[in-house]
Amino acid sequence: MEVPAIQEVFMQLEQIAFPFRARKPKRSNNPSADLIGQSYKDGHATITVISVCLNDDKRVMVERDLDGRSWSMPAWLMRLIFLETKGKQAA
Repeated sequence: MEVPAIQEVFMQLEQIAFPFRARKPKRSNNPSADLIGQSYKDGHATITVISVCLNDDKRVMVERDLDGRSWSMPAWLMRLIFLETKGKQAA
């Protein structure tokens, strides 16, 4: 009885079947999504954009790191604040 020679086989990732599906990040069509994660200093506190409002995509949720309070703000106002703080840093 002859033993077949061992061959190395290369497979593409799409050919390998896993018992679960790799999740792809959802692409957001929301224009305010790019603000998430940005922050600025206000005195001793840091204000961070944590998410987009569920009810109104023109508003963002922000959080203050000092006490953990969060509230919503218009996205245009946050953009204005970020432009103003970038201008101060460049000067």
